[in-house]
Amino acid sequence: MSNLLIEVDEALKQEKAAKLWKEYGGFLIGTIILIVLGTAALSGYRIWNKSVKITQTESYMEAVDTDDPEMMTKLAASLRPGLKALTLWQAAAAYLEKENKKEALKLYASIQDDKNAPTEFRHLAAYQIARLTAQDDPDTGLVLLEKSANDYNNPWRNLARLDLAVLLAHHKKNYQVAREHLATIINLADLPRSLERKARSLDMLYAILAPETVRKNKAPIPEKQEQPSETQPPESIQEKPEKGEDTP
Repeated sequence: MSNLLIEVDEALKQEKAAKLWKEYGGFLIGTIILIVLGTAALSGYRIWNKSVKITQTESYMEAVDTDDPEMMTKLAASLRPGLKALTLWQAAAAYLEKENKKEALKLYASIQDDKNAPTEFRHLAAYQIARLTAQDDPDTGLVLLEKSANDYNNPWRNLARLDLAVLLAHHKKNYQVAREHLATIINLADLPRSLERKARSLDMLYAILAPETVRKNKAPIPEKQEQPSETQPPESIQEKPEKGEDTP
């Protein structure tokens, strides 16, 4: 009797399985095929992507070795965003070596304006443009340096502020505001030692050149200062606790 029940149960299971396969078999087969094809496509993409990276990196190295800015600029057009920005940067440096500042500035501007370029490169290009511009046109350079110095999203803002202080002191003879910018740098937390030493040395020099000036706690805030993208400013721009009375 028990054997009969087992046979009936098996028959019902087979009938149910056959019914399910009839209704959903095509879907199951299609799903399996898609999974297999998707895995193969992903694997193929990874292999292709790695091959492209290797090929483009080799092309970049060959172009840089030539020290030919025109060749590097031409190659950059065919490269992916990160490597493209790096290649244009190297081309700009090559132009500077040849004392062709005009072409170098064009390349820095193209990096800055390229929305696909890494953000760090775009910020660095903006700072470099400000520095180079200040050499020939101090007034325009002051505006550009101040913009970079007050951009809390720019990782090079402290270097821009240091250059801004130097330009204010030596071009405008405005030692008071220059010292205020230096104070902003000196009061930052986690400041690189080399940058802190430069800022303190300049502050001591300007205190001697203009003893009537007083180093305040921070630089004047512009009317339209760029704000941090997050609620709190990055840790690198948080100020140190005040260090008591300041003496030149």
